[in-house]
Formats: sequence, structure tokens, C-alpha cells
Amino acid sequence: MSEQLGLFADENILFNTGLQRLLEMDFGGCIQTLQRYKDFYPCGRDVTSVMEVALFLRTRLHQINWNRMDMADAERCYRVWLEFESTLGYPWKTGSLEENLQIGYFSRLANGLAAGGYSKATTIPSDVPMGLIYLLAHRPDDAIASLQALIAEAPEKENARVYGYLGDAYLLQSDLRAARICYREAFVMAPDQVDLMRLKDREIKERIEDVGQGEELDGDTLDWFLVRAQLDGIFEPRVLRDLGSLRHWINRYSNLLNAYTKREDKALLPRLFYHAMVLSDNAEILQHVKKVKLVEIRQMMKTWQPALFAKYMRLLALAK
Repeated sequence: MSEQLGLFADENILFNTGLQRLLEMDFGGCIQTLQRYKDFYPCGRDVTSVMEVALFLRTRLHQINWNRMDMADAERCYRVWLEFESTLGYPWKTGSLEENLQIGYFSRLANGLAAGGYSKATTIPSDVPMGLIYLLAHRPDDAIASLQALIAEAPEKENARVYGYLGDAYLLQSDLRAARICYREAFVMAPDQVDLMRLKDREIKERIEDVGQGEELDGDTLDWFLVRAQLDGIFEPRVLRDLGSLRHWINRYSNLLNAYTKREDKALLPRLFYHAMVLSDNAEILQHVKKVKLVEIRQMMKTWQPALFAKYMRLLALAK
């Protein structure tokens, strides 16, 4: 989509007015203004794509009451936006006209829902987190509060997508450590459910593309990302602060180990290796549980993935 021109020439003023009306979601006004621009300056900038966007959104959203919205309209607006993203080739550049349009679009959607009495809602239909709506509106405080409320509604539910969005919201606040903790939780739960297209951490996205290159890894390489991310210092090791937390991870590890032993399903190895690594990282507290032996856990890790185990042990030695 086009970018704004300088402000002072008459041609540029008319062009920028058309873009501003698009950002204000005055789609009819945008089309009329840019048509005038085309008429007055036939050799000027090509505004066809911007006019097509305005027409696309006006056609699909003409019956929406943005001032007081219900859930059906909210879902419709969200679906229209997904179609818009697909058409224009999301993701787009930071600060682009598309991103600015997105921010205004979802701010109006969130405000319309609040006016309609849905300010406390944690989802819109089709199980779309309300926190994602705030995230797309670049309202990280609201996104964090909404996503945390959604998690609190079902604390036992493993919702990787929600934790991924929570990481994105913390990253918008420039809180990298909190963001990475949330991303780590998301990848522990289900790497394939994380919304990688919207993931805001560029380093993580680049590392995911690179994970497994030049290595023999059993299982999906995305599943191995969690292990590699800790070994590379992207995710900090998980600290288990009490015996209750330790027993919880021992149970998770034991269940995975039993499943792997019965089926010899190599797809389980990434999760199994990570859970073993968590127990190994907490060797000091692990010694209080006699039925689980650290040496056996590390022997298993070496058997499952020798190269990653060797790197892990080198990092442990350096940390001492």
C-alpha cells in the first residue's frame, strides 16, 4: 500500500488526506478524495491499490455499528480482517499504512464492544481471545489483563496460543524477560499451536527457521526448538522452587517416559528431553526425591540426543 508523501505541495495534501480518511475508516471519503487526486493529477502517484482497500472494507463492513457492537459483528469484523491480511500478504512493515490501519481498526472494534457491554469478555465467537483484539490495537496493558483473565478461567488448560499472545503483549511493553517466559510456556504446551505468523520476537522467529539445520534430530524440528532455545540462551532454565513443583515435573517426565517406552514414538523425544533437562537443571532439589536418580536422567538424555546433551553438559560446566 502507498506511503504518505510530504505535507506541503497541494498534490501531496490531497493525497495524504485520502490516506488519512482510510486510517479514520471513512472508506467512502477515502475513495472520493483519491478519485479527485487521480482526476487532478493523472500523472501523479498510483492510488489504485489504496482505493481498492477502501472499497474492499466498505463493501464488507457497511452494516457494522462501530459505536455499539455485538459479538456477531465483532466476529464478522475479525474475519473480514483475516481476509484482508490474506489479500495483502501479512505480515507488513512496522509503521506502514497497513499497520496503522490495523491499529485503528481494532481500537474501534474494542471500543465498540466495550460500548456494547462486553468490556469484561475474554473471547469473541470462534474462541478468538479478546486479548488478541487488544494486541492488534497495540494496547498491551489491556491485552495482558484480558489474556491473564482468560488463563485464570481455566488454569489447568494448556493454551499455547494464549501464552504466545501474552508474550507478544509483554514484548510490546518492552519487557523481554516476561515475554520470553510466556513464549517458553507456550512452546512447552504445544509448539504447533503457537501463532508463529504474529509472533513479535524476531530472534525467536529466525531461530525457529534455523533449528535443526545440520543436525540429526528425531521428531519435528519445531518441537526441538524449546530445547535449542534454552541451550542458546533465549529461554532461561526453569527453576523449581519447592517439592510440589518438582513432583509435578517428575510426574510429567514419568508419563512421557512411559509413553515413549511403550510406543517408541520418536516424536515424543523433544518433549521428553526438555522435561529431563528441567529435572537435571534442578539437581539440588532433585536429590530429595530418592526414586528419581539424576545420573539415570542424564544417561537417557545422552542416549536420546548425544549432540544436544554434550552441549548441555558443556554449558553446565561453564556455569559452575
